[in-house]
Amino acid sequence: MTSSIKGAAEVTLQSIRTIIRKAPIFLLALVIIISLTIFGLFIAGIRPYVVQTGSMEPTYPVNCICFVNRNKSLEEISVGDVISFRIGKEIVVTHRVTSISGNEYTTKGDANLTEDSAPVTAENYIGKIVFMIPKIGYIPNFLHTRKGLITAVVVILLLLIPGFLSDRKKETVSQEKIKDDKNT
Repeated sequence: MTSSIKGAAEVTLQSIRTIIRKAPIFLLALVIIISLTIFGLFIAGIRPYVVQTGSMEPTYPVNCICFVNRNKSLEEISVGDVISFRIGKEIVVTHRVTSISGNEYTTKGDANLTEDSAPVTAENYIGKIVFMIPKIGYIPNFLHTRKGLITAVVVILLLLIPGFLSDRKKETVSQEKIKDDKNT
């Protein structure tokens, strides 16, 4: 019975080692895929924005990422469309269009009782929401903090260390083999 437990433990340890060796490659591939996707969206004029308030719940919950098509002109927007626009220079708002009067678009958050006081015009319009991913906004929000930045740097370094150590080990083994070949 002891040998079967010992054998199972060795198999488990071997599996864990394999996962640890492959984790950096998997994470790197994941980062590359996400980066290429975001790059493609940027080229297409689609920008991500994190929803910070509950004004559009439950359709667009807090910390979802809305992807906004900047190529969709304001004139193409209809009542019922969800758009993003700026209030001042810093604040981005995502609300639903409730009425259109000439070049002014009235908006309202789905969870709000009243319409927004200032209309959306071509000057502050960003684009139309094309899709959203829930809950993933926690990541960019966290990365924009000091703690998040430090965590990201530590994780990147931890992912790079196994590859660096593996390369150093291979280099040492290669140099030892060259010395052995010269001595024989």
